[in-house]
Amino acid sequence: MTDSSNRRRLRVGGLPQVLLQWGFGGLAALVLFLMMLLTFVDVIGRYLLNAPVTGSFEIIELMVAALVFCALPLVTAREEHVTVDLFSHLLSARTEQTRAVVVGLLNAIILTAMAVKVWQKAAESARYGDQTAMLYWPTAPVFYFISLCLGCSAVIAMSLAWRYFKGQSIDSTTR
Repeated sequence: MTDSSNRRRLRVGGLPQVLLQWGFGGLAALVLFLMMLLTFVDVIGRYLLNAPVTGSFEIIELMVAALVFCALPLVTAREEHVTVDLFSHLLSARTEQTRAVVVGLLNAIILTAMAVKVWQKAAESARYGDQTAMLYWPTAPVFYFISLCLGCSAVIAMSLAWRYFKGQSIDSTTR
């Protein structure tokens, strides 16, 4: 693997980046803070008051899912997915651009397929009335949220592929 700062990147900025950062980034930060707060309250309640928070494990599970998929559009926009660049330094600029377009398109296709499957799972969960085991919270909203985050990530991946295709704003120093 190589240092991601050495990769050629698209210049990402402007209003869409601000909206992503404040929307998904702010939501991810809020969820992380609430997880920390819930864990703190649960530990204090469990060990000092002998009164743990009921269903805290289930709540944390749902929050972890929300946190991971809140971050996905941000990771996609900044192109910070885990990558292995064994031969990138050997490729010409044109070949690197073509590779970036192909990878962006593949990412968009895979993320779209995942979004569709998760949306179908959400609809099935809503139809059957699936709930968590202890708190009896419906699971469909979590699946819908995951699907929307995957869909946003797919749109971002497609727009990055398009921008690479057009050769816009490729800059090796931008972060």
